[in-house]
Amino acid sequence: MNTRVCLVSPKPPMLQRARRLKLDVVCVYTPEEFRKLPADAVHDEICLVLRHQSDPRELVDSVRALHDRTPFSAVVTVQEEGVITNALLNDALGLNGVSAETVALLTDKWRMRRHTAEHGVSTVRAAVASSLEDIREFGAAQGYPLIAKPLGGSASIGIHKIDSAEAAESAYAALSGLDLRQFLLEEYLEGPEISVDALSFDGRHVPIAIADKITGTGFVEFGHVIPAQLDPSLEEEVCRTVSEFLDAVGLRSGLSHTELKLTPTGPRVVESHNRRGGDRINTMTHAVHGIDLEEAGLAWATGQLQPLIERPAAKGGAAVVFFEAEPGRLVAVEGADEARSHAGVVEFHLNFEVGQLIPRVRWSLDRAGYVVVTAGTAQAARDLAQSLASQVRFVTEPDPAAEEDGAQGLRRYRDLVAELNQVPHVDALT
Repeated sequence: MNTRVCLVSPKPPMLQRARRLKLDVVCVYTPEEFRKLPADAVHDEICLVLRHQSDPRELVDSVRALHDRTPFSAVVTVQEEGVITNALLNDALGLNGVSAETVALLTDKWRMRRHTAEHGVSTVRAAVASSLEDIREFGAAQGYPLIAKPLGGSASIGIHKIDSAEAAESAYAALSGLDLRQFLLEEYLEGPEISVDALSFDGRHVPIAIADKITGTGFVEFGHVIPAQLDPSLEEEVCRTVSEFLDAVGLRSGLSHTELKLTPTGPRVVESHNRRGGDRINTMTHAVHGIDLEEAGLAWATGQLQPLIERPAAKGGAAVVFFEAEPGRLVAVEGADEARSHAGVVEFHLNFEVGQLIPRVRWSLDRAGYVVVTAGTAQAARDLAQSLASQVRFVTEPDPAAEEDGAQGLRRYRDLVAELNQVPHVDALT
């Protein structure tokens, strides 16, 4: 009998990986997720389609009933929207995966800051706030600039850098516009940003891919480069910081994606997730290090992967750069065919078709598309990706519908931020 696994919110590539590993799969989806799947995505897999995000008890009872008949070896997700459900199922079924307590620390940034401060790991001055006066008091005590952002979330949602007391009012108005009752204030961390994707084996953490990050307006990520260009001593310090952080939050097994700032006083963790990184990092990791993060994480969880001894060596470099476009109605895309046909291109994707409205970039899903390349070195890959991206031009024109479409997008964006900041994890089953 094949090993049985429960996958939470799996997309088609994850289902394909599970088939390669010859796993017996049960999928868990919300109705919205299931409707977005291509018609041929699901083959012989059993699918549970339930509204479980606000009250997961029905889901847990349904999966437990299946588990009691034929036990699951693991519950696995690589999607941010699935980590809470995944952790609740791990706890309910007594499986060796990331717990709800750990996910609570990773998805609630204020809880994470308090916890790591207590453990003396990657300490960052922070406070929870709910008013303009809170911002001004924190700024007066800690100094400017400072960062204000939602307590929960990803994809660069709702992050504001406040440079002075005078700028606090506009930042507070923007945060209030997202219907946030509370938000997080942090000292601003000066320095370049990197990310570390790791795989943990029963408490032993092995960094797989370290990426330099390219950011744009509003802290939205506009590119990543693997491997990051770090001197050996700094790389060792980064890996040590990530290991100490994962130990502190109790993540002992599986994938993680940790973002750090390289400050003058050493690496500091910005945030972390118990999943692989997004933004085509898995594609680049496979190209440079020969490791498919999704498949490795799934294979480890189901007993089909021996623990890695050390970080795999890099062969060449890879980079992804996201396209920028002026908001408006898309009239034409110029230079795409030429860029796509370059020999170094691994992936090329446009997020908008001619005739569609392109929104102002508020978060990662507003970006216009991307190009992924490989080259002999990381710097060569970065240069090539940026050169090709600069050749792609999105021709837009003003449109009367753009204002209303933008308003609808802002409402969807605001609803998402509000949903992410409910953080319904630890007490969901008590």
